[in-house]
Amino acid sequence: MPKDVTELLNLFALDQTGELSFRGPQPRTKLQRLFGGQVLGQTLIAAARTVAEDRIPHSLNAYFLRPGATDTALDFDVEVMRDGRTFSNRRVIARQRDRVIFEMTASFQHPEPGLDHSASAPVDVAPPEASPELAEVLGRRFGEGVALISEWDALEVRLASRPEPTRHGGSMRAWVRTKQPMPDSPLLNTAVLAYLSDMTLLSVTTIPHEVEFLSPSLQAASIDHAMWFHRPVHVDRWLLYDMISPSASNARGFAMGRLFQDGAAVASCAQEGLIRVVAEQ
Repeated sequence: MPKDVTELLNLFALDQTGELSFRGPQPRTKLQRLFGGQVLGQTLIAAARTVAEDRIPHSLNAYFLRPGATDTALDFDVEVMRDGRTFSNRRVIARQRDRVIFEMTASFQHPEPGLDHSASAPVDVAPPEASPELAEVLGRRFGEGVALISEWDALEVRLASRPEPTRHGGSMRAWVRTKQPMPDSPLLNTAVLAYLSDMTLLSVTTIPHEVEFLSPSLQAASIDHAMWFHRPVHVDRWLLYDMISPSASNARGFAMGRLFQDGAAVASCAQEGLIRVVAEQ
């Protein structure tokens, strides 16, 4: 996966292959299937490339339909659903070798003034400098050979509180930012925000249970992902990712996340995924 911000941004440098079609590059990876955050970010960029530059993403809804291969290019076909006075809507299908693996609907808005309020960011968390790095925690728990440790090298991720069951279900909070400065591009910052939103969210659904998310006894995969972008964001500055899992049932786990920066809510997301307990091989 990307080793730095330059490699991360290269993922979003899509080649245009037709009036409404694009092709995305693949990173080097040890994972057996595509990282969902990569597909989210690349698909959002494909949709945005067909929208007026003065309109920014405000929401997306996506389904992961098939596992993506890591050695095959991604092709994105964009459908123009609507271009109104304020909003633009797009539907995007992602394919590999003519197999549909992912679909997204995304909405864009021309910014305008209006009512403005925000929930307060959680205060009962350790500051970034006092929080352990996620790679360090995973290394101690699963060994240095776990593939995920090196997959997000472009990002700095620190656990702001101990993952634990609460009355809300599973709960985890993390600090996250890119390790190097980002361009001052609202679209690229939003795409990276979508990318990082998929990193830890589904794992929160297993916290109330006696099963490890990275255990061979658990089959886990994202099913869908929704996201709402509330305010401009700079992903090279610390973001607090506040995650809870209010429900798990029928071999599916559901989790919600809020992303805060400078004390204000900048994005919200929700995800459901497969969490099927299987016999260890």
